[in-house]
Amino acid sequence: MSVVAIDTRPESSRDRVRYVARALFGGAGSVKRPIIFLVITVVISSFLSSSFFTVSNAKSLLISSSFLVVITVGEAFVIMMGMIDLGVESVLAASGMLAAFFTIYQRMPAIPAVLLTLVIGVLIGVVVGLLVTKGRIPSFIVTLGSYWGFEGVALLINNGSYISPYSFTPPRPLGFGGIAGTMFGLPILILVSFGIVILGQLLISLTPLGTWIKSVGSNEVSARVVGLNTGRLKILVFAISGVLAAFAGVMMTAWAKSIYPNSGTGLSLEAIAAVILGGIPFVGGRGTIVGAAIGAIVIGIVNDLIVLLGLPALWEYIFVALVLVIAGLQARGGADVK
Repeated sequence: MSVVAIDTRPESSRDRVRYVARALFGGAGSVKRPIIFLVITVVISSFLSSSFFTVSNAKSLLISSSFLVVITVGEAFVIMMGMIDLGVESVLAASGMLAAFFTIYQRMPAIPAVLLTLVIGVLIGVVVGLLVTKGRIPSFIVTLGSYWGFEGVALLINNGSYISPYSFTPPRPLGFGGIAGTMFGLPILILVSFGIVILGQLLISLTPLGTWIKSVGSNEVSARVVGLNTGRLKILVFAISGVLAAFAGVMMTAWAKSIYPNSGTGLSLEAIAAVILGGIPFVGGRGTIVGAAIGAIVIGIVNDLIVLLGLPALWEYIFVALVLVIAGLQARGGADVK
């Protein structure tokens, strides 16, 4: 009995290019792409600054990037369903202000104060999700409203002023500052952010929920046909984004030992850029949490390099704009090789 071999090699030159691109960079949503971006960024940074490859700089970079990593995980869940959350930076600032207000002004114990802040973050996400699903308002509009609304809340909490232990004499303890400490010689902020990334990836890769989220992002109509409650799933991902943004606010407050109403400015766009750079297409349906987190680290490296080279902080906006363009190009490339 003869066996007929099927030639699966690409036929045209364009097909060959696509075949090679897929082999080198992976398909749409592959984690290979953000890893390549990370390697390139690290190599360039090491050439531009001799201080880049030092233990102290690596530690500082990962700590300062931990807040972006955490909100990027939440943003990844939202974008993976084909939506967007523009309000994460304002929720971060308002939550940090709220946690500090509870512990310093109201003298609430740290654990109840942090838990209450996180619950409020969940509720914010639920309300946003309900407006998107029940109110049928595009997520862009709803979260743009939450961006401005919670920026106002952050300003109102302490009449536009910052909060720190030194807001009183004698100083009052923040209570949850231990989050910015160390464990086994490693910064807890780094451990927590990496733990959140791992949990998020496990949720996407190993649970039915992850499959459902990607299904809705790929084709919402088909997801409804097979019986998925797309409305509840949308509310859930906004709740995840809300609680992670709130937790990032608590982390930032503990790290800085103070919080300002405008803390975290620009993080919403950086988180979106990190998600797209991490291989999750803007239309959703595929990608990895690990890839999105790597995208956040890449942006963190860019910001770190600006400091190491002594460039004005305004250059951050230019570099992030370039990262967004690169992210958009690679996302388009992902569609081409699909």
